[in-house]
Amino acid sequence: MADRKADDGQPLWLMAVLGILVGVVAGFGAWIFRLLIGLVHNLLFLGEPQLYYDANLHTPAGPFGAAIILAPVIGSVVVTFLVKTFAPEAKGHGVPEVMDAIHYNDGRIRPQVAVVKSIASAVSIGSGGSVGREGPIIQIGAAFGSTLGAIFRLPPRQKIILICAGAGGGIAATFNAPLGGVLFAIELLLLSVNARSLLPVALGTMTATYIGRWLLSTHPSFDVPDLVIPDFHLVQGWGLVLFLPLGLIMGLVCWIFVRGIYWAEDRFDNLIRNDYLRHALGMLAVGVMIWLMLRFAGNYYIQGVGYAAIMDILQGALSDPLFLLLLFVLKFVATCLTLGSGGSGGVFSPSLFMGATVGAAFGMGCHELFPALAIAIPVFAIAGMAAAVGGTTGAVLTASVMVFEMTLDQRAILPIVVTVVIAYALRKYLSPDSIYTLKLRRRGHVVPEGLQAAVDDARAVRHAMSDRYRMARPDALAVPGREPVVVERDGTIVGVVPPLPDGSSRPVGDLPMARLVFVPPEAPLVATQREMHREGADYALVLKAPGQKRAADIVGILGPVEIAACTCRTARLL
Repeated sequence: MADRKADDGQPLWLMAVLGILVGVVAGFGAWIFRLLIGLVHNLLFLGEPQLYYDANLHTPAGPFGAAIILAPVIGSVVVTFLVKTFAPEAKGHGVPEVMDAIHYNDGRIRPQVAVVKSIASAVSIGSGGSVGREGPIIQIGAAFGSTLGAIFRLPPRQKIILICAGAGGGIAATFNAPLGGVLFAIELLLLSVNARSLLPVALGTMTATYIGRWLLSTHPSFDVPDLVIPDFHLVQGWGLVLFLPLGLIMGLVCWIFVRGIYWAEDRFDNLIRNDYLRHALGMLAVGVMIWLMLRFAGNYYIQGVGYAAIMDILQGALSDPLFLLLLFVLKFVATCLTLGSGGSGGVFSPSLFMGATVGAAFGMGCHELFPALAIAIPVFAIAGMAAAVGGTTGAVLTASVMVFEMTLDQRAILPIVVTVVIAYALRKYLSPDSIYTLKLRRRGHVVPEGLQAAVDDARAVRHAMSDRYRMARPDALAVPGREPVVVERDGTIVGVVPPLPDGSSRPVGDLPMARLVFVPPEAPLVATQREMHREGADYALVLKAPGQKRAADIVGILGPVEIAACTCRTARLL
């Protein structure tokens, strides 16, 4: 009885409370994670044991000179030790591991993953690795949600809801983007969207955002006052056409990025077997790149999350399109080296960087061709940022809303939508898998990309049941047929015998009977299938009064044939 209650799950009010608790942990986790990044970065780049680090400002040249090349190498040794010793799941960008736990591991994520991921990613980012902080905090929040679900002995479907609350809360607190956090959970993680799933996720995300704003800042991620326009300004109608080719360009960029990451990973794995040496060599190359940037361009630019360079673009401090394209190439190479050699961190931030550089360079080219163009360069950059994230990850709505929340530039809304959907469509055509799903497919695990209507979840048993069954008394001889046989004695149901391919001289009452459950016609179809799975039943008899088990009350039967037919009908609609 206790197992059945556990499978039925906890009430909605308790799930809401647990969602808020997960949001609290995700909010504080985002704050602590930033402090860890700041501590590592300040130690390795400036030689100062300080926690505060503003990634939107360029790091000044430190006292180490050319020895700064070794900072990423030092970080690589620590990251490799942590990942290899304590949690291999902490390697990479984190989100595929969360998706894998949802679809293939009943929502189980080991608790130590949160600790190891936070430290490893903080070291990877702080030492100069070209990765983002959103992937780690997503995995950290998801790991706590899974752990909390295990403590309360939640069934997998409710444990997954808490995982999504932690992931959405983590990304919302990291970027100060509550709507983006909710949409991320909906687009990429949640298996169904309804009141039971959306309420805990939304509450957790809002809680994490509030705590993040309290501890970090209420300002948008890219706080550029010139972008915040109090009145809505409509972009030139003909100017919107320019975002069509930008969308195509960004689609190619997304495809190159998705394939480039795993190409680099395969090359490193094939050429260098030793984990420490592999990651150290990759980060040595990154160290050389960031030192050369400081030596010849005046700033590190491509190290870490790269937000300072994005701020320069949005503020108009970088106006050379060739230099912007150089930054794009270097950031792409640095990210492939970091993740391909074994680093730990997310792909959102590199995507934002590459989208901003390509978008701004394209906008500058448009201004050269059309001097009267009244669309500002930052609008092209912001549209490119959203397109890079949406096309790379497959989270189109998340990218569109989140980038707007990060900049609050109302002029960019229409260009964002146009650019993102075209970039996503082209990337989907060139590469059916996103940067997340491709990693899982390489393991042989296939997960869906994109939302589907929960048609089955809305159906009742009466929509799927059949009247194709035969009635027989226990002493009746078995007759071959395609229909199951409902056995009744004196008006009471005895059991169900599966279809008989061959005749038998034995009475049906002596034949093996299938396990079954009894349900009313209005019982939810998904809940009935869940009960059948729990009880090991092959059939559900649909009765007017299930508790009486009277043969006269039978209105239908639900078995493997009916469930398969219902699934086929659903597939035709999706």
